[in-house]
Amino acid sequence: MSMNGNDLVLNKIPEPVRKEAEAIGLTDADCLFSVRSDLGLDRQAGAVWLIVGRKAAVMITPDSGKGGVNGPFELSKVEKVRSFQTVGSAFLQFMIDGLYVDVIRYSNARREMFGRARLQLERLLDGESVQVEALTRPSERLCNVCSLPLPDRGASCPRCSARRGLFRRSLSLMTPYKRYVLMLLGMMLAGVTLDLMPPLLTRTLVDKVLVPRTHIDWLPLILLGLVGAAAGRSTLNIFIGRTSSFIGTRITRELRERLQEKLLSVSVDYYDKHSTGSLMSRVLYDVDRFQGFVAQVAQGFLLNLMLVLAIGAALFYMNYRLALLVLLPIPFVVIGTTFFWKHIYPRYYRWWDSQSKMAQLLSGFLSGIRLVKSFGQEKREQRRFNQAARYLQHARRSVEMSVATFNPIMGFVVGLGGLIIWNFGGKQVYFGEVTIGTLMAFFGYTGMFYAPISALSMFSNWVSEFLTAGQRVFEVLDAPSEVLEDANPAQLPNIGGAIEFRNVTFGYDPYNPVLKNVSFKIEPGQFIGIVGKSGSGKTTIVNLVCRFYDVQQGEVLIDGVNVQKIAREDLHRQVGLVLQEPFLFRASIAENIAYGRPDASAIALQDAAKAANAHDFIARMTAGYDTRLGERGAGLSGGERQRVSIARALLCDPKILILDEATSSVDTESELEIQHALAILGKGRTTIAIAHRLSTLKNSDRIFVIDDGKIVESGTHEELMAYDGVYRKLVRIQTELTRLEIA
Repeated sequence: MSMNGNDLVLNKIPEPVRKEAEAIGLTDADCLFSVRSDLGLDRQAGAVWLIVGRKAAVMITPDSGKGGVNGPFELSKVEKVRSFQTVGSAFLQFMIDGLYVDVIRYSNARREMFGRARLQLERLLDGESVQVEALTRPSERLCNVCSLPLPDRGASCPRCSARRGLFRRSLSLMTPYKRYVLMLLGMMLAGVTLDLMPPLLTRTLVDKVLVPRTHIDWLPLILLGLVGAAAGRSTLNIFIGRTSSFIGTRITRELRERLQEKLLSVSVDYYDKHSTGSLMSRVLYDVDRFQGFVAQVAQGFLLNLMLVLAIGAALFYMNYRLALLVLLPIPFVVIGTTFFWKHIYPRYYRWWDSQSKMAQLLSGFLSGIRLVKSFGQEKREQRRFNQAARYLQHARRSVEMSVATFNPIMGFVVGLGGLIIWNFGGKQVYFGEVTIGTLMAFFGYTGMFYAPISALSMFSNWVSEFLTAGQRVFEVLDAPSEVLEDANPAQLPNIGGAIEFRNVTFGYDPYNPVLKNVSFKIEPGQFIGIVGKSGSGKTTIVNLVCRFYDVQQGEVLIDGVNVQKIAREDLHRQVGLVLQEPFLFRASIAENIAYGRPDASAIALQDAAKAANAHDFIARMTAGYDTRLGERGAGLSGGERQRVSIARALLCDPKILILDEATSSVDTESELEIQHALAILGKGRTTIAIAHRLSTLKNSDRIFVIDDGKIVESGTHEELMAYDGVYRKLVRIQTELTRLEIA
């Protein structure tokens, strides 16, 4: 989607609708911003403008007179703004007198721009000013330089980043291995010298021994020299191959380790933008291209370049006129390589994209295999996979058919050089200008000269693959971490557990806040409940306490210290988190419980399990604590997995405990056992519990009610029930639902 002046106009009426706007009394002074749509309300394609003023908003169709005007809508009468999605398009709607009214229609291609306009309209309704930078910032889905669609939201552009010193950065990876690289260069020079010897020895054999039939005693020596050159070259190839393999495997290992370290250090926001399958393919497959990079340096590009220069010098030394003829095919090779780079290289990106999509699809249905089978969607998943496989097939076939056409053509062009030498060299031999031994040596060198030229012409194939893979690897390594540790972090080895939110405003999209100027205090040891509708901001509070994200405005403090200044290790060691969907690794139960404290003793581990009401069911298992679990804890029920996760949190003895819907997905009996475990777990700790089942929060010291990113009520259960507000309404709804279930 384009984010240019054709779609957005600031502080004046767009020229295409100026006449219609002025006819209804709108002027430039009234206009804050205007956004262009591509659909009319009747779904007819065409330019349509939404003009947002200080007091009203209106839709105008150019050259339509009064019949093309929808509105104006006075903003003072608008209660809410929303985007209403339909198939292929959406409406921007205003709620007026309790009913939603269609204001303007737009296609999915304009969805991002109108999403931004909706957020600014909401700010106007709240009495706030328009954020111009929110409207004009570049799209996260398009490159703002070349407009190429990006692989992921906010990712770097494959086309543009490939030009930013990728080869230089790749070469820098060899810096720790300078000694081995110099050794490789020395062996390559020695190998090129050995490659030059056979044609010279052949020339001597023909001109000095076979043709004049003299110096027969030279024959064994010349043959011994040919054998020695071949044996020496083979020996060097062994050492070159082993050395390049040593360097290449070390670099790929270190790159994988750096990628894994980077993936652990980036914020949670990074995983919101990138799929698991895409990140896996980078670590597992793209890194292997760097092994090929070392091989190309050792035995590919540099070696071929050395051969071309050395053999070219030998050819000019032997016969400069024939040497000039050898160079005739070179311009055609350069032209062909340039054509390849411009027209065939982009197809490698489609190949990578198809591989990435297949990895994402495979990762998705393997992770959700129980869901697939429970809904009987095996055939549907098979069709989706087959479609992805066909996409991969077409993308790869496009690349390989292009290469299969390009390589033979280049081979044919290079082969013409040999025929030219036969023509002119044969005449020189016939007229006695050149000896037959010289011509044979020249042919030997010509073949050796054209072989690396052909290899260099095909080098663009490898470069295309490497640039695509290298760009993806460095994209991860260069990813900025949204959550950075302070240069001199405060060390808090033992915290009290006091938590304070001070005028906190935060949004995953910074221009669309989820929490709006939230402030509250929690004293050490208090049990705090948080309730509210889905999407109101409950889990966001948890994310900010754990510092998975940093606030845009305000402060989050623990024991009076801003969490951004607390050492990350101290913070995470003393904040325990129990999620709604507990994640268990494919490992033993003991290893899962001891994940936060791998050095914990067996007694401490059992004590934690007993406190979490998990010891009894673990003891009944054949292997007890050594029972190995399947993927995501397969082998345990939902309640058992939750109790294991509670034991894991308890073993770490956190000063702050956060329970995010910890009992919402289990049966009543399991919930009762988990609540008993949590009662033990919460003693002496600051506990924040998010729950939809409000009965679990009755004994809370305080309950915060969140609605639309704000704390609208707070107090004990009894105080909130006495106040006829949001909390009492939620309790009444749940009570009615419980009665219906019993009935």
